[in-house]
Amino acid sequence: MKLRTELPEFPDNLKWLNGHVKKERIIGEVPLLIHFWSVSCNLCKGASETLNKWRSLYDDKFKIVSIHMPLTEEDVDVRLIRESANQLKITNPIYLDHDLILTKTFQNRYVPAYYLFDKKGLLRHYQSGENGMRMLEKRLNFLINERKR
Repeated sequence: MKLRTELPEFPDNLKWLNGHVKKERIIGEVPLLIHFWSVSCNLCKGASETLNKWRSLYDDKFKIVSIHMPLTEEDVDVRLIRESANQLKITNPIYLDHDLILTKTFQNRYVPAYYLFDKKGLLRHYQSGENGMRMLEKRLNFLINERKR
């Protein structure tokens, strides 16, 4: 997905945990962080700790939507995903992308991966892996403080 690309729609026909999200309800007021993760990803555990810290620090100044991207056949076990999300304290909506619909739309290949959208719903930053969380936080702060044009 290229920078300045508009946030795609979330398909209605698949399963969500922790609530259901519609594009028109999450764009407009605050930046949005799309977070790809998987239950079989060890790096995702540390990333979730950082995201939880940011959620406490920045409160309602941004939103997070997580997309669970299965890496193995076992990763589609909803019970396992729910347990892992509870352990990792992921309380934001989680889209279960078992058919890799959003994974393909975002052209994502890695977990953890982060897509940061501005208040207008345009992609402003992308990164993957555990490195670069400081840069991601800087970009998040920039978008939180950016005025609507």
